[in-house]
Amino acid sequence: MEYFSGIAGVSITFAVMMTMAVLAVTLFFVGLYFNFRKWGQGSLAWGIEPEEGKHGIIGSLIVFAKAYWKQLRAYSVHHGQNILVTIVFDVIFLRRTARADPLRWFMHMCIIIGWMGLFTLSGLMFAVEIPYLLSIYGFKFSLSSTLIPIALNIDFIKPEVFREHVQLPAQLLGYLLLLGILIAIGRRLFIPKVRENTNSYDAIILITLLVIVVTGFIAHAGRYIAIGITDFTGYDFIFYDYLFWTLGGQAPFLTYVREIALTHSVLSLFLGIAFIPYSKYIHVITTPLSMIVNKGGEH
Repeated sequence: MEYFSGIAGVSITFAVMMTMAVLAVTLFFVGLYFNFRKWGQGSLAWGIEPEEGKHGIIGSLIVFAKAYWKQLRAYSVHHGQNILVTIVFDVIFLRRTARADPLRWFMHMCIIIGWMGLFTLSGLMFAVEIPYLLSIYGFKFSLSSTLIPIALNIDFIKPEVFREHVQLPAQLLGYLLLLGILIAIGRRLFIPKVRENTNSYDAIILITLLVIVVTGFIAHAGRYIAIGITDFTGYDFIFYDYLFWTLGGQAPFLTYVREIALTHSVLSLFLGIAFIPYSKYIHVITTPLSMIVNKGGEH
């Protein structure tokens, strides 16, 4: 099976894409492990030096889990808020951020919903592709021999059909993510306090996010209006949206659309996933953990 992205008109294969995806996910979990290991070495008692971690992979994770649980129980004595209230209102809906800065809250919600939504759609697309791929490569075992023919006879589960069904939600989620990124950039340009606290590292991260989203829109647009493709069956306004991202169907966007798609895929995998534990993006993990252990924290 070939993907749309590629180089010089040649699509990359499923095996190549999966290799890149596995590498990105592996880097993500390696970085996550070292972070958990570091956090697990921290001392929970005043004036006592942190212990050197010599517990191995599983041992380090257990040490962190025990330390986190100890902190969670300790804070529960001083804070009466139910943990479910914290998860729903403070972690998911960012209640305290909304109280402190409504614009910042809206920005975060756009980015979180957009990113998580697109990530979920990608996961569903991958799950739909699996029966198709198993049938192509002729895997003969009891589960595939019974379920794959059934799955492939359901139109909605066919990869090409499912892909068409997710076009509209993917576009909407993409614009939501883009809006959040533009607000983040605008805050750093026009709000003095935020601008003063912005360094080159923050700027690079935001520009990178913007490039990921824009290349995604361009690659997605070029896929449907590239030279030779005339059977577009989607919503009319989506077609005009595709024309917008290719500046009316300009040749360079269509000629190099596979390279743009590959750029988007590589950046999404290695900066949108693998880079998280090694950067300030780690706050998407540490902030919820901190909120839970602190029963939402203070504002």
